[in-house]
Amino acid sequence: MPQFLGQNPDEVDNFASELTESARALEGIIALVDSRLRDTTWVGSDRTKFEGHWVGSQAAQLADIALSLATAASVASANAAEQRVETDELYH
Repeated sequence: MPQFLGQNPDEVDNFASELTESARALEGIIALVDSRLRDTTWVGSDRTKFEGHWVGSQAAQLADIALSLATAASVASANAAEQRVETDELYH
């Protein structure tokens, strides 16, 4: 029997799930901050400054990270599926 070469697809699928959960958590944080900012009675220059930073860059940066995590999860899942096909072809 040949030596196993490659990844453990189950481990990679679990990793992909964790990446997906992390992306969703970040998306939840963005939604929570957006909601709280809309619903707050906070007024004044500090709020204006905070909101400007949040809307102008911070929310977008977090959204980019969430998208990167989701993309990495998709790639990992595809790699695990490919490994399963290659393993099946090798052993059957």
